[in-house]
Amino acid sequence: MLAPRRVGKSSLMRELEREPPKDWTVIYVNVEGGNSPTDCIAAILAEFASIPQYRTLFDAAPFSGAVRDVFERFRSTTIDIDVLRIELRSAIGRDWDSAAARLQSRLMKVPTAQNRLLVIIDELPLLISRMLHTAPGKNDADLFLSRLRQWRQTPELHGMFCMLVGGSIGLEAVLRKVGLSGSINDLAPFRVDSWHTDTATTFLTELGSHYGFHLDDTTISQILTLLRDPVPYHVQLFFAALRDYCKGDASLATEDAVYHCFTERLAGPSGTPHLDHYATRLETALTEREYTIAKSILDQVSKFKHGVPLERSVLSSQYTVGERNSVLRDLEGDGYLTRDSNNLLFRSNLLRTWWKTRQSTGT
Repeated sequence: MLAPRRVGKSSLMRELEREPPKDWTVIYVNVEGGNSPTDCIAAILAEFASIPQYRTLFDAAPFSGAVRDVFERFRSTTIDIDVLRIELRSAIGRDWDSAAARLQSRLMKVPTAQNRLLVIIDELPLLISRMLHTAPGKNDADLFLSRLRQWRQTPELHGMFCMLVGGSIGLEAVLRKVGLSGSINDLAPFRVDSWHTDTATTFLTELGSHYGFHLDDTTISQILTLLRDPVPYHVQLFFAALRDYCKGDASLATEDAVYHCFTERLAGPSGTPHLDHYATRLETALTEREYTIAKSILDQVSKFKHGVPLERSVLSSQYTVGERNSVLRDLEGDGYLTRDSNNLLFRSNLLRTWWKTRQSTGT
């Protein structure tokens, strides 16, 4: 499940965990802050251990002594998953593949009559990208992804075990650069896009009714035109900023007020905490040279609301055609840029405006 941040990917995943389909058990882990496969395996084990029907799986599991000791200490207590995850991470250490193999062997012993199991791993691409920046990273990433693939393809688990991977950057794009794309060719990509204009309009109308801040059709149209890409979180931010600016009085939501909120609040310095991740995740996902190319393209395209001719946006004698095309594919695939005829432009006018302001001020 691929989607830019703030579109609602993680919310959909957590909803699956909160309200699983009938006869399914759903386990959700977020590995955005992880640095190694150990972080992911420890998080998954901790989640399993918190579910009574799976906790007994570990009683006879052939884990290392250190891991068994951790489970034993938590046996008779109410499990704090965060604490358990930290202790398991320490106990597993570099022996993560053995722990993953033993978990796999235990899952194969789950009675077939038991609920089907869905394991959700959110932000796996960021974890893999971070691993690839370390010395043993490629070997570890290859082994780790192969282990996850085994979980998905083991015949004994067929029909009872499924995996959903989520990312705000494309996993395929991360792996393509290091020749590891084959390790995920059994995954079917699914993109979560921004809202349709009709959905965003309905949302703003109902939100206005809920807060007693009713926006007319003209105001809603102006909001959505300024955003261009109705990312759910950005739509909500715009409503909150405008309501605050107008002190809850919708009659003050004039065209100037809407524009002021867009330029000074959402795209201004106060919007940076909500938008800065678009810049920082590029630094995480790309090499230093790729990031330089990406920043150069984004800086140039941000100057033009309706885009810039494609050939003009990538012309530079400093970079090869292959480098430019690879970075462009990443920027389009991860939701920064899109194409309109032969023009390249920002999907989000909010991001474009903020990016342009951010660059011109040097912040």
